[in-house]
Amino acid sequence: MIEWLLYYAAYLMAGLTLKLGDDLLDELNRPNAAVVPLALSGVLFGQIMTLSEWDLVLLGAIVLGVLLSGKVNRPQFLVGFIMIVASLLLGGIPVITSGAVLFALLLILLLAAIVDERGNDWADSGERQWMSSFFYYRFTLKVAVILLSIMWLDFFAAAVGLWLFDLGYELAGVSVSRLTT
Repeated sequence: MIEWLLYYAAYLMAGLTLKLGDDLLDELNRPNAAVVPLALSGVLFGQIMTLSEWDLVLLGAIVLGVLLSGKVNRPQFLVGFIMIVASLLLGGIPVITSGAVLFALLLILLLAAIVDERGNDWADSGERQWMSSFFYYRFTLKVAVILLSIMWLDFFAAAVGLWLFDLGYELAGVSVSRLTT
């Protein structure tokens, strides 16, 4: 039981620290302070990615989606990537049972992550209220992981983890926005 609590707390904290680091850069203009939460987020990402092939592919798709969408726009993000790689080197890559399945899953999740990132930019323009909310809260990937976990039941724990990751991300965003208003 405690393992599951720690597992999901790691997902929650990975999202919270990522958003905190991002907001320290973009909203609060404190780039030096952003390094600590971004490093912690990288450690959490890396540690979670060592736990199972499902966590590896999910968080790998998020990282690749953010990179391919051009969202990594500040040098402070580099510390997070370094910590991910270091964690994977120290903890090891989990056993991959089917490379073909994981590759297909990676492509689907990557596409959903990119759609979320691009859609989130579009949502900031405020067009079409319900669609704007869908993309503002990045529901493409969240819906995709739930649907994919129906086909791959072992993916369900990581799918729930993504929802908690996003909860942490949103909690940090709300907290920072209250500080700035």
